[in-house]
Amino acid sequence: MNLRKYNTDPAILLEQGKAIMTSSDESKYLFRVFAVNMVLSGTPASQVGASAGYTKAAVTGWVKTVDEKGFEALRPQQRPGRPTKLTDQQLKEIDTVIQTDPKEHDLKVWDGPSLSAYIKSQYGVDISIRQCQRLFRNLGYSHIRPQPYPSKGNEDTEERNAFKKTEPR
Repeated sequence: MNLRKYNTDPAILLEQGKAIMTSSDESKYLFRVFAVNMVLSGTPASQVGASAGYTKAAVTGWVKTVDEKGFEALRPQQRPGRPTKLTDQQLKEIDTVIQTDPKEHDLKVWDGPSLSAYIKSQYGVDISIRQCQRLFRNLGYSHIRPQPYPSKGNEDTEERNAFKKTEPR
């Protein structure tokens, strides 16, 4: 039992330490090596795992990996993910097209459905509406819809009030 009086709550310090251990691939690797060394020196895997927020199974898995493949196998592997459907050149072309007037392409506005239809017709690639919305964001565009009627400050208040769904008080 630790009798030390801490200035900062030990639970907070423990959480900060855990965050540091998982902050980068190098720190993850170094912690895994340290954990394996602790187990090899006689500390129970359950105790090593509990002190850092890992399970006993994870720590014993690291020990098994080191035993079979060596310490380099503990390094986190880069996983490539799903390949993109559009090439970099096609994305540049799409960015250029989005900057043009949508009426040139027989569209009302550039939005997810219209971009999806454009990509399907132009490149033969089927991309979902949600993915097209992400594409807008990744290209640096924000989601702004045109207003169906001018905002406040319009001089024709009678026409504006008639356009509203509820009557003004």
